[in-house]
Amino acid sequence: MDTINLWSLFNPLESFLEKSILSSKYWKTRVLFFSCLFSFTWLFVFNRGYIYENFRSFYADVILHNPQPYFFWNSIIEQGEAPLTFHKYESGSHEANRIFRLTIPMVAHYLHLNSLGLYMLQVLLGGVFLYILIKILSRILDDKLLTFYLFFAFVNVYVGSCFFFNCFGHGDGYTFFFMLCALIVRVPLLMTLFCQLAFWCDERSVVMAVALWWFHHLYYQLGKKDSSKVLLLVAGNVLLYLGVRVYLSRAYHLASEDVENFSFDRYLYFIKFTSLWYGKRSSVSLEGFTLVIMMVLIILYRDRQYLRILLALGSWLPIVAISFLVGDTVRTLSFTFVFWMIALMIIKERINSVQLKVLIIVIAFVNLLIPVSFP
Repeated sequence: MDTINLWSLFNPLESFLEKSILSSKYWKTRVLFFSCLFSFTWLFVFNRGYIYENFRSFYADVILHNPQPYFFWNSIIEQGEAPLTFHKYESGSHEANRIFRLTIPMVAHYLHLNSLGLYMLQVLLGGVFLYILIKILSRILDDKLLTFYLFFAFVNVYVGSCFFFNCFGHGDGYTFFFMLCALIVRVPLLMTLFCQLAFWCDERSVVMAVALWWFHHLYYQLGKKDSSKVLLLVAGNVLLYLGVRVYLSRAYHLASEDVENFSFDRYLYFIKFTSLWYGKRSSVSLEGFTLVIMMVLIILYRDRQYLRILLALGSWLPIVAISFLVGDTVRTLSFTFVFWMIALMIIKERINSVQLKVLIIVIAFVNLLIPVSFP
């Protein structure tokens, strides 16, 4: 029996993409709409029960004003009305951990948004996020077809779809949007603005400060002097956030439960509990991008680039550690999406175009086959 060329199986698909999408002047917009349409349709077909239950509860909570468990839009709006007032929440609840997550409550307050308005703004930011992401991936890969495959992979994981499907009010979409904006701006004042908006959206974004600097260093190919300036700016933003947070804690007696009640014994308990299902949850969060993380560490070790290994571990392991503490593994590990792009930039320098295409196609199909779910 004659063998076939594996690549020939992709010829019809790639011919369609080239003629219908990638040849257009507005190919980035077409990639965005096609990827979202296909991916979301796929999700509705093969995981429609999950989506149906989520949005049925969303309709009851937001439209019918019948409070549902695990929906947080109303508490966000209430927090915005008195952001510096101590609120007593149930121990272990999501509300108890968002004491210092002030960005979204303030947005709701000053823009006079209700629950539906906050969700619709999140959807709008999702569209902008994905378009910015396409531009970043296009610059990294310098290939329209590979950009399509990789963008398709991002749309099929939580970080790319949470803007549309997380209707509970966790606010991750807002955080991811501000984090991405901090990656693309180079004006110090704007970078400071987006860093602070992200930090005060969710403190887990602070842990990605190392990755934020490293991305700027690689993406813009900065020299030593400019790279040092960005590093100092990022470090300054972290110190500014921590300083203001300490001041608010002391002046207004605010405290996040995760920090207030942290202990080594409590952390060990969470590790024991979370490890029971960590593999499943982490695979749903990272999906095919697990290959990128593994490959970049192997490449850096092979090339004996030990400083870069330390940077890689510093960009990734703190979030892994936090994911054991907070329990919502899928959402927490999704904060490492900045490191995924850093890893791809490093890998692209070390492998040829055919190997890169194989890697990205595998990631895209793995991500498509594993349905998005959270937390």
